[in-house]
Amino acid sequence: MTRWIQSILLALLLLGELLPVPAGAQETRRAVVGAVVGAAGGGVVTLSAIVARARFQREYMDSAEDLIHWQSIPMIAAPAVGVVFGLAGPKAHVGSIVGSTSGMVVGAAVGTGLGWLLSGDQEAPWAGGVIGAGVGLTLGGLMGGFRGWQREEDPGIAFPDLPFFTISIPAP
Repeated sequence: MTRWIQSILLALLLLGELLPVPAGAQETRRAVVGAVVGAAGGGVVTLSAIVARARFQREYMDSAEDLIHWQSIPMIAAPAVGVVFGLAGPKAHVGSIVGSTSGMVVGAAVGTGLGWLLSGDQEAPWAGGVIGAGVGLTLGGLMGGFRGWQREEDPGIAFPDLPFFTISIPAP
């Protein structure tokens, strides 16, 4: 029953994006929605990391204390990234949500296919789908968010100047 309640609350939260809001509150609402959607995405990426660790390293979770490891980082980082994209502007916010959702779907499909093709184990398609969903969600969300942020006419946060460096190899 709680899954239905969570689904309804998430749907209402996302549909709340369509309602008109005063200009000052839009930024706050985008940040809150970014944090909530980021927390859900962080859960998917964490699950993906747990499955990858179990599948490839044969390390399994015995208790909740095993979550205090590197694979729990997405549970903290994803909501923070969602807030940043929410504060950056509507194009970055929508780009990150659309990119992460489509990336998750494509990643799950590719991961399932690869798991089915590359392994004869019966859990391989499922594990590949979960791992692919986490990878696709991460890449799609970051790419969509940064792309939207670059296209923002009046970003709430200035797009960071990425450091560029060159490497030169002396030729004889």
